[in-house]
Amino acid sequence: MGVRALFGAGPDEPEVTTARGARKRAAVEVAPEPNPRDLLRAQRRAALRDEVGALAWLALAIFLGGVLLAAAWSAISAGDGTDAVRGPFGAIGSLVATPLLTILGWTGALFLPFAPFVHALRRFGRLSARDDRNWLLFLGGCALLTPVVVALALGVGRDSNLAVGVWGGFVAFYAVTGFGAFGAWLLMAFALCALTIGTLAWNPVRALLAGRPAAAASEADDTADVAAIDGEVAPRKRRSRAAAIVEDIAVALEPAPEEMPALDPVLAKRALTPAAPEPVVPAEEARRGKRTKADAKADTDAAAVGKLVAEMQAADAATAETMAERPPKAILSEAPPRNAEVGRKELDAAAQRLEEVLRTFKIDGRITGRTVGPTVTQFEYEPAAGVKVRQIASLSDDLALAMRAPSIRIVAPIPGKGAVGIEVPNATREMVVFRELVDHPEFDHAKAALPIALGKDLEGKPVIADLAKMPHLLIAGATGAGKSVAVNTIITSLIYRHTPETLRFLMVDPKMVELSVYNDLPHMRHKVITDSKDAASVLKWAIMTMEERYELLAANGCRNLQDFNKRVRDGVPLLKPRNPEVAFEDRTYTKGALPYIVVIIDEMADLMMTVQGEVETPIARLAQKARAIGIHLIIATQRPSVNVITGLIKANFPSRIAFRVASQIDSRTILDGMGAETLLGNGDMLFIPPGKSEPSRLQGAYLSSEETERLMDWYRDRKNGTSAEARDLAAAIDAAQADDEEDILEMVRKREALAAGQDAGDEESASGERDKLFFDAAEVCIQNQGGSTSLLQRRLKIGYGRAARVIDQLHAAGILGPPDGSKPRDVLVGIEELPRFVGGGNARD
Repeated sequence: MGVRALFGAGPDEPEVTTARGARKRAAVEVAPEPNPRDLLRAQRRAALRDEVGALAWLALAIFLGGVLLAAAWSAISAGDGTDAVRGPFGAIGSLVATPLLTILGWTGALFLPFAPFVHALRRFGRLSARDDRNWLLFLGGCALLTPVVVALALGVGRDSNLAVGVWGGFVAFYAVTGFGAFGAWLLMAFALCALTIGTLAWNPVRALLAGRPAAAASEADDTADVAAIDGEVAPRKRRSRAAAIVEDIAVALEPAPEEMPALDPVLAKRALTPAAPEPVVPAEEARRGKRTKADAKADTDAAAVGKLVAEMQAADAATAETMAERPPKAILSEAPPRNAEVGRKELDAAAQRLEEVLRTFKIDGRITGRTVGPTVTQFEYEPAAGVKVRQIASLSDDLALAMRAPSIRIVAPIPGKGAVGIEVPNATREMVVFRELVDHPEFDHAKAALPIALGKDLEGKPVIADLAKMPHLLIAGATGAGKSVAVNTIITSLIYRHTPETLRFLMVDPKMVELSVYNDLPHMRHKVITDSKDAASVLKWAIMTMEERYELLAANGCRNLQDFNKRVRDGVPLLKPRNPEVAFEDRTYTKGALPYIVVIIDEMADLMMTVQGEVETPIARLAQKARAIGIHLIIATQRPSVNVITGLIKANFPSRIAFRVASQIDSRTILDGMGAETLLGNGDMLFIPPGKSEPSRLQGAYLSSEETERLMDWYRDRKNGTSAEARDLAAAIDAAQADDEEDILEMVRKREALAAGQDAGDEESASGERDKLFFDAAEVCIQNQGGSTSLLQRRLKIGYGRAARVIDQLHAAGILGPPDGSKPRDVLVGIEELPRFVGGGNARD
């Protein structure tokens, strides 16, 4: 190799490049678009290396812990001295354990196995790099300081001791010699406090003075106030673009020694916009050495994707400082004092009365058991041989008359038992308060993705269902039966488990009064929809979102939303759906985890009467396909008739809740069986859980309107704040979220206008040819004695743009009059004159 080849060309000499080198460099610089499959394979190999490395570190932790424990126990059993260090792990175990126990003693050496265990958690993705470093420093400090503290407590001198080792005795001896006993203890206390503050951000002195565990110095004052009221406020990480810059805005809003000017909204909005990622030039990667074309391309892909993933992880680390809290449980009302339980004598008398009444109808049998619930008591009646179950089931009204009960429900037979269930109402009903279910450990520790607290069963046990497994819920009940309260408890249950970053609501309330209280809820993707036409647009948006999410999951090989979000949290590079107009570097997904979306329709009957053609198909499509991508429907109605709950909708709602209904026909519609007409009202319900066909009787939880209003006041107070700085901060965050999320109705209108323009492209030329639906539109307007764009959209099922053009054509032809504000246009001709206006050429054959 020559000097020129070793050091390169001089500053004034041109660099000589051979033809072969030029071709190789050009091949690297003009590399084709990388294959996403190669990238995914590289990701899987990297994940496999992390898993194997984590297992290796975990094995090292177990080996080191076992060696030290066995050697320490062997030495303690043999006597106080390090010469007795032996263990069952052979020569290597003795070689490892002897110097560690000799130097640090068993009080310090036993901290060492936790270091590889913490690092294994880091490789498994359970700890961040910063937490891994802090815990390793903490464990190392404990390994050094603990033997010294034990040596001071035992009064060990410079001589070696099995408990504290050479290090503990040596440091303790010279600390006492130099500072005295009190000074040595003070020095160790200071060292331990400095260790916990520097690594765990926890000050034990502050905790001792305050009487409770102190949080980090940056903890917000309002968080401490809420924690004092509630006792357990669980913070959650926010994963939105607005949260990533909250810390910077808060620093900018801190009062300075001089008067600080007001925050400029325009500047704040600009500050909230993150800078675009700097592109990585493939040629720079290629010039680092002689590589093959495939190697250079792989390195370029890894660098581009790695940089974007690093930026996303940095944004997530910044959002860790911004905590979203659950509302305190003190907002909810506590349960009233319980009434005395139903006495055994009263229950025995009721059972005897049931047997006597059944004997009068020539039905023999006996009561074998009973279950006392909050609302009813279920008696288990075992009929004698030869008695048909159908005979007992037909006697519900006669039994109610004999027992002086409002109604009696008969379960013939009880699933899994050889008995018939006779449910008799209790003399005194027990109210189930929503606070009871939220306080129950089953709600706090539920593994459900979308837990909803429904009420208590016949045995008085809380029922916590998972909306994600249902995956959609159909609710029906007459007025006053408890349907609206159940919807409120479902919404509140989800609020207490999810932040706005992990759950978004879409609510449709044609009655305008039931759900409007939730307009200020930060979980809302859009304000509560009260117009039926807007409800159809919201469902269309849900369909578009479903399709986009499925394309995103398919591009990354994910089966469901949980799999995709897990990869986002683990920092796995992900891709956007393939688009020929987008470069590969711009296809890296950087938006974070996808939230669940829950669509709630409070009165389905009103929508089916006004816009059935526009809502029935989207609801059916969402019910069939939206489960895997995290979109779930909750539909409630007061009229569970076949006209409202059609077969197309009902087939995709296996989970249903029925409150008291007016007739057996309505009960069959909602439950595919009788029983809902015999319920007692006020929260008494029948619930069909996922995977089962037989309903279970529950007493629904009660949540008052005052509790809901207090909950919304809590969110309003946190949003508005008490200072100008807090209000400016909230306004800046809202502006960032507005940039992230486009208005749903506006988005749907744009899509419809674009689709209508594409549909009409082949139908209407520049010469002014009439639309193919011109004759049909004219007939619709004449039959309705008025013409409007919305009328044609509903009747002809076309988009807004096309309907507007047809209206203009009808006006130009003289069929419709001029516009009159928001009123429909006047019709100027009759149906018999229509062929003359259309000229026959464009008329329908």
